[in-house]
Amino acid sequence: MKLNFTFAQSEKEQLDQLLTLNTNNPYSDYPAFKKYISTIIAKGVVPESLIYACNAIITDRTEKGNHVHILGNCPIEHELPELNLDNPTEHKYLAKNTFISEGFMELISQLLSAPLFSYQSRNNGDYFTDLVSFNKFKGKKTGFTDGDLIYHCDRSYHMVRADYVSLLGLRVNESELIYTNYIDAKELKKHLSEKTISILSQKIFQTDVDDRSRESNKNWHSSTIHAILLEKDQIRYQDTFTRPQDPNDIRAIKALLELKDAMSQSEKLRHMIKKGEMLIFGNQTGIHNREWIDVNDPEQGRKRWLLKTYSFSDTSKVHEYSNWATVNDPTCFIDN
Repeated sequence: MKLNFTFAQSEKEQLDQLLTLNTNNPYSDYPAFKKYISTIIAKGVVPESLIYACNAIITDRTEKGNHVHILGNCPIEHELPELNLDNPTEHKYLAKNTFISEGFMELISQLLSAPLFSYQSRNNGDYFTDLVSFNKFKGKKTGFTDGDLIYHCDRSYHMVRADYVSLLGLRVNESELIYTNYIDAKELKKHLSEKTISILSQKIFQTDVDDRSRESNKNWHSSTIHAILLEKDQIRYQDTFTRPQDPNDIRAIKALLELKDAMSQSEKLRHMIKKGEMLIFGNQTGIHNREWIDVNDPEQGRKRWLLKTYSFSDTSKVHEYSNWATVNDPTCFIDN
């Protein structure tokens, strides 16, 4: 895919300086960290080109229905620790002392009026998640394993789901070809019959919980009953995890098979996220996967480090999901 916007080196350096001045730690005091970003926006010191780019993304989403965008030459850390993949989250708390990349992702979310949110049971409620290959999840059913990843919407089994997912490349070996692919729900519908669309729009399906989430909640096995195709050309689906509530429902089984056929026929947007690139895509307007296309050194592939955030499309969603909010933080949500 082509980049939608690439920062000039001078703009990147300007942002780097602004974000370096944020002395708050997003993992121990996210509200203060977030407030600093709001302050620099209010002061008008953010490059005009970035504001223009974010406004263009908003227009592209609302007027054209495009939900995949890429920013290039983004400010990130000058130096990064080698994460211990036995426990990368705890190691990051100790070893990562600058938060330029986190500041940039927070800045983008605020300029897009798309607030970040987190899950209480995921990485201690952090708003910024490291997408790396945990040793303990090797070969498991979760995005924190290595190798290929099925087509899915993130956390399809949860009542609170992101409208957008952002991935920022921190450490990427460009000789190892690992791609993120996206299929838009509107594109999928082109290859489905009206009968199948009708069946997939019924609340007769459920989605199993992945291994990472079950680690923190062993009694949580599946979602509530839901439809796969939702209003406003949205989708709630995780390949091999989403299944008919009734295993004997032949109509639902046939509809799922036709959906799988549609996935193979649909046009796909493919992108290899490079260091300093930020990919933003709709989490409910389409499905995405990870594909190890040509990886000569699997250990180098496992060290790939993307910083990830979840965001809503607008601030009204915070109130919409208030029943799942934690007591002290309206944008940090419980499991179920």
